[in-house]
Amino acid sequence: MKKAIVIASFGCSIKDSRERYIETIENAVKDTYKDIECFRVFTSEIIRKKMKREENLDIHNMKSCLQKLKEENYTHVYVSVTHVIPGFEYEKVLMAVNEYKDSFEEIKTARTFLDEHMGEVEVNVIKSYINTDLKDDEAVVLVGHGTEHDSHKYYEQIERLLKMDVNNLYIVNIEGSPYIDDVMDELKEKKYKNVHLYPFLIVSGDHALNDIGSDDKNSIQSKIAVNGINVKMFFTGLGENENAVNLFVDRLNEVLTV
Repeated sequence: MKKAIVIASFGCSIKDSRERYIETIENAVKDTYKDIECFRVFTSEIIRKKMKREENLDIHNMKSCLQKLKEENYTHVYVSVTHVIPGFEYEKVLMAVNEYKDSFEEIKTARTFLDEHMGEVEVNVIKSYINTDLKDDEAVVLVGHGTEHDSHKYYEQIERLLKMDVNNLYIVNIEGSPYIDDVMDELKEKKYKNVHLYPFLIVSGDHALNDIGSDDKNSIQSKIAVNGINVKMFFTGLGENENAVNLFVDRLNEVLTV
């Protein structure tokens, strides 16, 4: 029996952000399973090509990694993912795993952060990531990536669960409704004076720096601030939240122990 763990992430081309968020999760997995060799996968081809071009780093995608493991005679493969929702990037992982399912005695893929089974555990992780001690004139806005994939529904579902504990909370997206424009009327109607703005992303990279927290007039921060609301932007990601990191380790443990 020769075991391997594959840690699959969307990826990040900003070295500091990659170390701060993705490697934090990878290192937690490695520390938990010291006796199993771990391999990195980035599912974004754009990120992989950019890292090759700018840093001369060759990062596996899912298929090339599984091919390597097959050639090196691994028998049991367990895939950890760091994706927020089971969207198109997660499907890339599942498709590659299905293609190589007959190449190993066992191959299993862990769940994403949000999915159909989410509940109190995920709510508590997110609550530990944001400020929940809010005054009546304060709100939290979480900004997800968003997608045209059907799994976009999990943003709405987790928002409903969170609102049971944190009423002044909104989840908007960079791509896919609701956009910040869709909730601005309510933010103004409720006379919020302060908004705590968080990326609902694993990595605080280009999206956080540009689409969410920049001074550009089209950023989410600017669209809120132009309405006279004070915005406190948190340049952070779930990848540096200890509870979120532990959740991803637990997800892997689910498939390793079943």
